[in-house]
Amino acid sequence: MKRLGPPKSASDIQSKARVSGEKAESRRTRLAIYHHLMVPLALALLAPFGGVALGQGQELAPIKVDLPPQPNFNVNNAPEQYPTGELSVYGLRKHMTQHLDKDVQLKAYLLQIYECPAEQRKCNDDLAAKNKKEKMKAAKASAKKSKAGAPPAVAEPPKAVGACRPCDQPHFFMADTPTTKIERALLVADYPLKDWNTGKPKPLVAKAGEQYVVTGTFAINSIGGFAASDGLIIHKKFVDAQGKVIAEGNAVLPPDSQDIKMEGKGVEKVGAARIDALKGKK
Repeated sequence: MKRLGPPKSASDIQSKARVSGEKAESRRTRLAIYHHLMVPLALALLAPFGGVALGQGQELAPIKVDLPPQPNFNVNNAPEQYPTGELSVYGLRKHMTQHLDKDVQLKAYLLQIYECPAEQRKCNDDLAAKNKKEKMKAAKASAKKSKAGAPPAVAEPPKAVGACRPCDQPHFFMADTPTTKIERALLVADYPLKDWNTGKPKPLVAKAGEQYVVTGTFAINSIGGFAASDGLIIHKKFVDAQGKVIAEGNAVLPPDSQDIKMEGKGVEKVGAARIDALKGKK
């Protein structure tokens, strides 16, 4: 049989009640501190930039961002062929196989005329003058030996040694818009730098940014050494918007090849061929 202890006094009961109350109060205090710290933190996470936390399922307002339109590098502002019959650069390249190695007429904007850099041109001019001087000196020496009864020299006179890079053959660039980059432009090669009537030098004078019509042979390679996988034009005629001839003929083609043969049209002689034809009529 279990022995019962003596009955608890009232003071013991009050002491235990006081301890139990203190524990409960401590727990409430800790809960209040936790609530005080965690609620603001939760609100801050829900509204990171000072905004108000939204209720569950509430949709955020759409944010409008104004961005510039994405550039389109394939934009073409020219037709394949103009109502007057000339092709555009776009049309010429689009139907490349159809026009390759044939004479074509192109209407486009002039972007740039190649000019040999001044230092490079001076270097070549000085070298040419030096070569000419050496040649004349050798010719005089040969003449003196001939008068003295010595056999004339057969060997060519030695040329002056130089390190000049030759200037490129004459060429210019055309495109469907006046703001097209040179890398996307069409090269027109081997235009002449002389007046066919006088034989004197005649530089090409044309204004960049204006529209012109060029006629020539559409090819991959030019006679002067240019090459373009998307095609180039071997020059035969260059006219302005009013039809005035700015340049005609070709710098390297022989006279009998300086003519324009367009499909459905008669043969048109240009440059040296035109001058020779005029002389033959007189």
